[in-house]
Amino acid sequence: MVKETLEKLVCLTRRVPKDNVSEEQIAAKLDQLRCEGYTTFSHLVGKPEFVKLASHIARAFEQEMAFTTPCLAQRRIEQVRDADLIEKNFLVSTEELVSRGLTFDRDDIHSYEQVIEEFAPSTLKLPIPDLPQFLDLWLDHNVTKVIEAYMGFTPILREAYIRRNFPCSYPVMNHKWHRDTNHRTHLLKAFIFFTDCDLETGAHHYIAGSVGDSRFRDKVYYDDAEIESGFPAADGKKISSVVPAGTIVLEDTRGLHKAGIPTRDYRDLGFAVFVPPSLPGFFKPLYRVNKSSYDSLQPSQRRFIPSNHIEKR
Repeated sequence: MVKETLEKLVCLTRRVPKDNVSEEQIAAKLDQLRCEGYTTFSHLVGKPEFVKLASHIARAFEQEMAFTTPCLAQRRIEQVRDADLIEKNFLVSTEELVSRGLTFDRDDIHSYEQVIEEFAPSTLKLPIPDLPQFLDLWLDHNVTKVIEAYMGFTPILREAYIRRNFPCSYPVMNHKWHRDTNHRTHLLKAFIFFTDCDLETGAHHYIAGSVGDSRFRDKVYYDDAEIESGFPAADGKKISSVVPAGTIVLEDTRGLHKAGIPTRDYRDLGFAVFVPPSLPGFFKPLYRVNKSSYDSLQPSQRRFIPSNHIEKR
């Protein structure tokens, strides 16, 4: 209760004018977000500066191997022994996965190719690179204008990371239909596609208009058949992100969504999670930015970065 009260007070100090979006194209995206729960931006598709950032991401995964560990190794899963975890879609702590011998760690890594062959990870996770260009992308002005207008205030960038998804045998958490619960009333997530995406490389799926729908709220995860029973494909509510690299999809992920499992290659996807601001002491930073990168941002962008995320070095 105290946290919620303080959060509301902080939001009042960060309010933006109602419908503070004048450009016709941006206003149309805000209308779509309000009506359907998602909207799409394509202004970075094919831009050389974005291509350079995508190449940086590829190097970070494949050459620097800067992804976080420990990671779940699909190759170590045994269907009978690990049936309980399979049933839970592996919604358990990292500590439990480690104790079950289902992970690999930094000391187990010799090369990127060895990681893929020996461990078969379903996902590798990379923190947002601490470079000004990436912060500027995560806080793209076209996107943040819509975010502020939708929420009515300037939220904080709570999470910032990249996932590389691979083909896998066992669905893991967000591979199933679900609703995000980061915040009950205000939540937006931007998905930044660093690779071309189609149904075979793991398209992201969303049910348009499902934010306020009262159905499918009694459990954490749902299968395709369950969602199909409530939202038949013929209704046109299921939106799949068959998009080129450079596309940004903005969603209210309190609506139903899931990550598609690639059947070939992989998908590199950046995540930017926006929630109401709170006093820094109420939460731990999930990413860090150095002071010089923070200072390179425009004042309007700096408002999205909580003070306890800034490293003075």
